[in-house]
Amino acid sequence: MTSARFLISIIYANLAVTRGVQYMNSGLNVHGTFAQYFSKDALNPWLYQLSKAMEAGNVCLDVNQTFTEEENEIKPDPASLPGHPLVGDEHMQRPFILHKDKLYLHRFFQYEKKLVAKIKDLIAAEQVEERKQQLSRQQQLISKALFPTTDQLQTTDWQKVACINAFLNAFSIISGGPGTGKTTTVTKLLALLLAENPALHISICAPTGKAAARLEESISQAENSFSHMAIDPAIVQKITQLNAQTIHSLLGYIHNSIHFRHNQDNTLDTDVLIVDECSMIDIALFYKLFQAIDTSRTKVILLGDKNQLASVDAGSVFRDLCSDTVALNTFSAERAAFINQFIAHKAQQVTDAAIEEQVTHPLFQHIIELQTSYRFSDEAGIGKLSKAVLNNDTGAISTFLNNQDPIITILPPEALQDNLRRTASLLHAVNGGYIGLSDPQLILSKINNSTVLCAIKEGKYGVYSINNFISQELFKPSSVNYPYQLIMVTQNQARDGVYNGDMGIVLADREELKVYFSKAGTDYISLNPAQIMATETAFAMTIHKSQGSEFNEVLIVLPDNKKNQLLSRELLYTAITRAREKVTIIGTPEVIFEIAAKSVKRVSGIAHHF
Repeated sequence: MTSARFLISIIYANLAVTRGVQYMNSGLNVHGTFAQYFSKDALNPWLYQLSKAMEAGNVCLDVNQTFTEEENEIKPDPASLPGHPLVGDEHMQRPFILHKDKLYLHRFFQYEKKLVAKIKDLIAAEQVEERKQQLSRQQQLISKALFPTTDQLQTTDWQKVACINAFLNAFSIISGGPGTGKTTTVTKLLALLLAENPALHISICAPTGKAAARLEESISQAENSFSHMAIDPAIVQKITQLNAQTIHSLLGYIHNSIHFRHNQDNTLDTDVLIVDECSMIDIALFYKLFQAIDTSRTKVILLGDKNQLASVDAGSVFRDLCSDTVALNTFSAERAAFINQFIAHKAQQVTDAAIEEQVTHPLFQHIIELQTSYRFSDEAGIGKLSKAVLNNDTGAISTFLNNQDPIITILPPEALQDNLRRTASLLHAVNGGYIGLSDPQLILSKINNSTVLCAIKEGKYGVYSINNFISQELFKPSSVNYPYQLIMVTQNQARDGVYNGDMGIVLADREELKVYFSKAGTDYISLNPAQIMATETAFAMTIHKSQGSEFNEVLIVLPDNKKNQLLSRELLYTAITRAREKVTIIGTPEVIFEIAAKSVKRVSGIAHHF
């Protein structure tokens, strides 16, 4: 509720009431109205551009960017910003802040500044020497149980390095693609922390309900991996019984309020905070989460994939934090030597190439990128294609166009309807789906078998049209809700235990319909459809809304307009990596190549604040 769009919408609403003006929710009228609300002088063009930038997900406006000529648009005058009564520097209380050639709404400048300050406070509170002594006491646990020596890995064991490094730090970032072992690493870290202090209070969370459920499920499965390790059963039990929450739930969501119960005056009662799927978190929520952290007590570990799509709302905080490549996977010689004493196999140690003595960035030695995928090969299938898209490797992408890879299929737009029919058929129980089954728990276990992912919402290739096609193909429904309808919650509803992004299934319950949602373990809840404030049919979903989910098989539908502003390599990479087993892409080679060539970088000042 604190997004730039929300703030701007409030301004528009106030204008409509006070001036009786009608506004369209797009284009020049919206941005022009925002600008005119504050200023009718030379500042106006700057505010117009700031409104456009924030609508696109940027936290601020780079005043040095080249502005395109648009109809009825006045280009900003660089001389009009400094000294304007509505524009101040970082120490002033003005509606707009100009800092390091970036123009902000005051609130969003404070979000960035205070978030970075909190991270610096966490790092300043680190007690590395004491942590080193604790790690030395756990040498046997590390080398014999958690990370037994193996000759299979012939490169740096970044999982082990990340685990040891995060134990030393009070603030850590662990980034990695699917299958690189982020959850495995953090689960072993928890075992190590609990071995040293069994009384630790641990909190785990994620931005959406389904991401939290996946995190909890992954951590609860640690019991299987720990079964052959010499680890105290009490530690295993404590880890596997951890309950993951949404960030909103952890902070204490207050109905109809932009504030939370936990804040800088009422911090979280936790010793260890693990946050998953951090690429999905916008600047406002990141700020509020960190304001609720007691930096003198809490260890924070952020998990995510820096290459994924940024948040729906303003900011790309996780990517920005990981963007300093000098600080990524680098250590001082002293830190590297300490870590290496826990790694017997020389090929798996931190190498000289990762040692850098001159780095002064505060995040130096605090960011680890896991680089080996244990799920996908880089030589074929999902691993090869996702890497090729990220690197805009047209040669590697071209190798998939002849459909010789058994995991990846690329088809022209004319094949859309046939493939939608095939996807719909997979939902039937006889084909491994759920339609025709009666047990809610069994049905819920199958809803992530396959899905359709769309880049856009409107038009022939959009999520609305495709959901309608599949529902007509399967059911020809005559009402809003019907048995076996797959739905997604689109608004947090904490009092009923459902959150934005949660997936549910509509089933007949005697003479009425109920919506069933999977919860931790083997539990589920059911609600009357009328109890849920906002939902949408979800046989297909946007790629944005698929973040935090995984499916056995995905059908990715791309639009035929390669110039669509929503398309980017991050979007396609995110879609491809939602699949565990098979990917089918509907789109022309020209569109795929255009997408791979386009990377979206949101404007922020996080690097400057560091």
